Amino acid sequence: MMPFNDHYVIIGNGPAGNHAARTLRKKDKDAKITIISDERVPYYYKPKLTNFIADEIAKEDLMVNFLNSYKAKDIRIRLGQEVERIDSESKTLFLQHMEKINYSKLIIASGSRARVLPAMSRYANHLKFVTSYTDVMAVKEEIRKAKDFFIFGGDLVGFKFLRLLNSMGKTVTILIYPNAFWPYNLTDNMLAQITESLSKFKVDVIVKDDISIIDDKNGLYRVKTQKGIEKNVDMVFSFNGLIPNIDFAKGSGVDIDHGILVNEYLKTNVDSIYACGSCAQIYNPSIKSYTTSIGWPNAVVQGEVAAFNLLGDHKIIESVGRKYFDLEGVKIKTIWWEDIDDEV
Repeated sequence: MMPFNDHYVIIGNGPAGNHAARTLRKKDKDAKITIISDERVPYYYKPKLTNFIADEIAKEDLMVNFLNSYKAKDIRIRLGQEVERIDSESKTLFLQHMEKINYSKLIIASGSRARVLPAMSRYANHLKFVTSYTDVMAVKEEIRKAKDFFIFGGDLVGFKFLRLLNSMGKTVTILIYPNAFWPYNLTDNMLAQITESLSKFKVDVIVKDDISIIDDKNGLYRVKTQKGIEKNVDMVFSFNGLIPNIDFAKGSGVDIDHGILVNEYLKTNVDSIYACGSCAQIYNPSIKSYTTSIGWPNAVVQGEVAAFNLLGDHKIIESVGRKYFDLEGVKIKTIWWEDIDDEV
């Protein structure tokens, strides 16, 4: 058993972080366990955010954990706290306002945030997202009042959102951006199939084009494409995939590429630091390369494996399995996306 004064700290309050905490508490009854989350709400079902926007479910039904469930397991939860940096030599986390938290072992399960394409960064203030509870609460009422929408990108969540807007009687234009599905690019044949599938919805579909201008004009957004298509809309949403939320790890000594680099045991190059979930790039010895698995089931398994290995085990992580996701009639075999409504 680990010494009673060990302090296990987990950055991230999603499925990976929560299942890591649950496993740590089950295996070590005495250690101090802390979860740090930059969001202000407990663990919730991200795949249900579109249902929440449509008022198909209440806030209570969106939650996986409530605050009392952390207390019952003697797990400390720090909500609305952003980690600024990691000092791996002193095993210290610096939070906003330079508050310090010391750890004996650290699990980074910080997830991902919405990807803003470099070419769109100048329009970032005009773009809306449906990536987190915070995003949704900022736009939920505005969505209900708005009539005209422009969706740039696509990705799986984007098409769920499009279907939601259609069911709400909104006017929608979507510019399908093939790179929204990184690391996969849609072929011309896939684009044609998706466009055909979308014909059952009331939506204007733009393909093989790009945004030229977004500006604020008389209370509306004017969106103009490179081919000259112009739309005046109430809201512009970007769905161009996700990027790992790992800025705080830069300069810590932890190896980083697109995400936190870990071996098949989910251990980083720095002693006592592990990473799991969509923020991690996992080394696969069989192909001698790093891969990233996103999706709820993979995050759950990775959180549990990271916790076991932090406690001294040597479990090798394996993907939950290569599954197909259906993108408006186009099936892509991948470990990158998993569209589920319930926790595994």
